[in-house]
Amino acid sequence: MLRRSVLFALASALVIGLVGCGSPSNEPAPGSIDGVGEPAWTQDATVYEVFVPDASAEGTFQGLIGRLDEIQKMGVNTLWLMPIHPIGKERRKSDIGALGSPYSIRDYYDVNPNYGTKADFRALVDSVHARDMHIIIDLVANHTAWDHPWLEEHSDMYSDGPIDGFTVPVLNGDTTDWTDVVELDFETPRTRQELIDVMQYWVREFDIDGYRADVAHAVPLDFWESAIDSVEAHKEVLMLAEAAGGEMHTVGFDQTYAWPFYGALKRVWEKDVPVRTLATQVDTTLAKLPDAARRLRFTTNHDETMWDAPPPVLFDGREGAKAAFVLATSMPGAPLVYNGQELGGADSVSFFARTPYDWSQAPDVRRFYRNYLGLYGDSPALRTGTLTVHTPDAEDVLVYERATNTDSLLFAVNVRDASHEVPLPDGYAGASLTDALTGASVEGPTLPIEGYGYRVLRRAAAE
Repeated sequence: MLRRSVLFALASALVIGLVGCGSPSNEPAPGSIDGVGEPAWTQDATVYEVFVPDASAEGTFQGLIGRLDEIQKMGVNTLWLMPIHPIGKERRKSDIGALGSPYSIRDYYDVNPNYGTKADFRALVDSVHARDMHIIIDLVANHTAWDHPWLEEHSDMYSDGPIDGFTVPVLNGDTTDWTDVVELDFETPRTRQELIDVMQYWVREFDIDGYRADVAHAVPLDFWESAIDSVEAHKEVLMLAEAAGGEMHTVGFDQTYAWPFYGALKRVWEKDVPVRTLATQVDTTLAKLPDAARRLRFTTNHDETMWDAPPPVLFDGREGAKAAFVLATSMPGAPLVYNGQELGGADSVSFFARTPYDWSQAPDVRRFYRNYLGLYGDSPALRTGTLTVHTPDAEDVLVYERATNTDSLLFAVNVRDASHEVPLPDGYAGASLTDALTGASVEGPTLPIEGYGYRVLRRAAAE
């Protein structure tokens, strides 16, 4: 029996607890998929994306070690390192940034010398594990740099095309402008085996805890099934797919990107779309996911902050960015913070160049992330609870609850720059309430909420 075999729960739909948030799917919800959501820590992952050159003053593995305590105090328990390997020099896009793209891999078995040595990387992994944290690294399986040795030694591993017999990646039938990389051919058995060997190497030799798979949807699903099974024969790991399709979970990915929600979130701010559309989007997506699968929820990442805009620009300033982050990451899934996001900057940031940060700036924004993610880590309801929306017709303020048998939190998030007062739902209006972020007492039966405000309430334990 395949380790990733899908077990469909035909008897009952997946319970997500949504009330009045769009039509339920007519398709039976998937049940469990062997291996998805294992090991158990993947269910509680709070992810911090790291571009090594930017993540410390030194821009190195050792510099990152020096920031681990600070990152952990922010509520993070999982690091995702963007590619750590040497960057290709041939056809490098130096006009975009002097470093070139870290996704142009010249050697899968080495580390970028600007970041340090393999011994430094091992020290980083050990330091992460010593803090009971986890670390995953980017895996670029779709393409390599033009000066990767495979191109000379095993040209059959690459797709045929018009550029000296090869091609840049083609996605969804369209040729990309990724002229600094060359596409691998997964019809060739050697390609598959070489990449499986790479995946086994970093888990076996350095004890990393998994991979974020770049453009995972452009790589055949049957490759991922074989590769993930092969790696997890050695160690259960977190597998994050840079893809939005639920089919990625059927081959073993634990997490997929919540891109549709991110797009809907931007429309709520940019086009005054009613906030209720976000509940509908979540309803539609979660009903189709298997048990234990997680959506990676974000308001930025390395792509968005470079090619789109950082959160304070997209969401009308720092306060709007905070509200958007709370709304996004309080939906079922796993929260993501991109290094530097916690400083609240409004400038786009390139990952083709170094951006030195003053990590002591913006203490109020850093405090927000520390307080909110601290609550996330302490609350079973936020990490794994069901979702119930109490305002399915909401225009401006979404009121919803995350709950387990032992913990519940009530959220009210205002997506407009104008104050509102909303009635508390049944079960909360007459209860003894506290603000879960400040500890202050809250009285009903209505809840005032300022422009771009967010409130998180907890009922007294006896109630």
